[in-house]
Amino acid sequence: KQMLPVLLFGISILSFSAFNYGLKFYPTGSNHVTNFTDDNKSYHIYGEVADWPRVKTNSTEIKIRIDSLSSDYFYTVRGMVLLKISDITTSLERGDRIEFYGRIYSVKGGKNPGGFSYRRYLNLKGIHGIVYLTTLLDVRVDKRNRYEIITYADKIRAVILSSLRENLDPTTSALAAGFLIGETRDIPNNIYGWFMDSGTMHLLAVSGSNVILVIIFFTFLLKPFRISGNKRTLILLIVLLMFTLISYGEPSVVRASLMASLILIAGLIGRSYNLNNIISITAAIILLVNPSQLFDVGFQLSFVTAWGLIFIVPVIHNRFENYHNRLWYKYLFLPVAVSFVAQVCSGPLIALYFQRLPIISIVANLVIVFLTSIAVIGILAVLVADLILPMLGLFVGSIVNKILELIVICLEFFGGQEIPVITTGIVPLFIVFLFYLFLVFGIWAIKSKPVRRLWTISFLISLNVIFLIPVLNSLGNINKIDTWITTIPGGVAVIVRDNGSNNGDLIISGLYDRDYPIDDRILKPALEGLEIEKLNSVFIISSDYGSLGDLSNLIIDFEADSVYIPTTLEKSFMDIINQSNQHEYSKRLIVYPNNPKKTANIGYSLLENGIIANFGEEHIFISNTLDPEYDDLVSKRDFTTIVIGNPAYQFSAIYKLLNHTKLNRLIISRINDDQDNLLQKQLISNQPSEFELINLDKTGFYHISIPK
Repeated sequence: KQMLPVLLFGISILSFSAFNYGLKFYPTGSNHVTNFTDDNKSYHIYGEVADWPRVKTNSTEIKIRIDSLSSDYFYTVRGMVLLKISDITTSLERGDRIEFYGRIYSVKGGKNPGGFSYRRYLNLKGIHGIVYLTTLLDVRVDKRNRYEIITYADKIRAVILSSLRENLDPTTSALAAGFLIGETRDIPNNIYGWFMDSGTMHLLAVSGSNVILVIIFFTFLLKPFRISGNKRTLILLIVLLMFTLISYGEPSVVRASLMASLILIAGLIGRSYNLNNIISITAAIILLVNPSQLFDVGFQLSFVTAWGLIFIVPVIHNRFENYHNRLWYKYLFLPVAVSFVAQVCSGPLIALYFQRLPIISIVANLVIVFLTSIAVIGILAVLVADLILPMLGLFVGSIVNKILELIVICLEFFGGQEIPVITTGIVPLFIVFLFYLFLVFGIWAIKSKPVRRLWTISFLISLNVIFLIPVLNSLGNINKIDTWITTIPGGVAVIVRDNGSNNGDLIISGLYDRDYPIDDRILKPALEGLEIEKLNSVFIISSDYGSLGDLSNLIIDFEADSVYIPTTLEKSFMDIINQSNQHEYSKRLIVYPNNPKKTANIGYSLLENGIIANFGEEHIFISNTLDPEYDDLVSKRDFTTIVIGNPAYQFSAIYKLLNHTKLNRLIISRINDDQDNLLQKQLISNQPSEFELINLDKTGFYHISIPK
């Protein structure tokens, strides 16, 4: 019996992977790092840099695998923390041993209305704590072995980036680095947005096409040498390994390199292969080594697209067997079919994670993918030419520069502001599963008439149910103002919307920069999930400089009528506007003075570090910190709700707020479990039963529905 052993083997592999996942990512055991967080104690921390550091606009984030801590005692510790340095540094490398002093804070933040959770995002990377340092001057570093393979990969990457900067323009060199090795840090924000809106974002994730082009290029380079087929295969395997490390080991390049390696090994040992088996083995290998990849967006997109092409394209190809030799089929129909299948397979996941679907992505991919393939070959030629003779590198670079500039023109055409994009809002996970279920059965239905009938009936029933759900949800929700309060990195965001309206207001208090686009991952999904298409007013109470770029993109995308900022952010915000060439939005900017009497809009009053929202009988005070001057304000006003985003060490001030008997609710975040327990005890003894204390770190978001 063949099926039973295969099933048992699959279950064993699945069980092993689940155990490995639990061992790596669940905070279990007395020696896990979570047992040393938020206890107001500074530790002497010993660990190893576990990944390539992320250099951001004005900070650096480094993943540290801790092995021991010391304070009063010496502890052997298991787990990883994220070291955040308030400075730009490239002095640390993967594999370096380091030691430093610092406090370990737990990861804050639950799910927001868009469904994104920063805590889960870091936990799936194995990170369960955060350490903040202002500089690396107090960090002792023991450099890694200079003969390690990762060391050579980093040196090769540095040479590649240096060569591209010397032989190409600044913008095109950043684009070339993204196409070749997935280095997207220097790509301008507007071009990055064009990639997303044109549906060609996958080109910045090094994947199968890049690996194929690299193999073809090195095969061509090896042709003049008299090397046997087996030796050439071994050289190509080494090239693939180095290319994977140079490309930072991203899921897409790991998948493509593993598949290519398995195909090369099959040829080396004289075995035939099946692409379905190849991609299955590749997925199994990756998940056995790192099970959390199953929840990574890059992993999911890479495999669902690749598997869709392997599963669907041969079926379409076989249906047109009589036309395989026709030119229109080879050079028009088949490329369009491949692009269409790729977009259909990746579309549901793009809608799930990014809440948008490009309309003309099929056409955009046909044009831009073709140009990008030529550009990647040209980029490799630039590197070889520069290695032979610097002047030759400049000559080849001048040609490649024109190709990359043409790609930028095409990106602006297919992804500019005039191109429509379908905004899907929050897509339920069950709809994504339902889509892929219908897709698989739809392919089978091509060959079977009874399956086609069943598929059609089931599809129509499901479609009607999906359209009926929003109608049922909207019944009874009229004549109300909805206020959503959610955590964001460093503070809170408050979204206000009249029920039934597609316009709303947004209040931002205490936003910190992150290694992902905050507008696309947090704020846009939240707004679109609440069906907000336009922002009337945006109030930025406080934000760091690195986050203002994301906020400006959000303001542009939602066509905000007015943007209120304090005088402390005026110059920084104008710098961001000038960099993005969106000067028309400077006219919508309202800089309010530090005057509590300043009224911003009907229903809002601006303070120096806060805002008061008045909606009928509901009076909401929103701030990121608790200044002593607010004590008098709170005692004299009939606030029903107070929202504190990042109280930091002002716990005593929060404790005092519980004695303000006019409050209906106190909403806070960025506090640890011990502080939360103390507040709950104080609440039980001093407040009436209808009073609510909401810790956003646990709930993620809170909704208030206010009658007009």
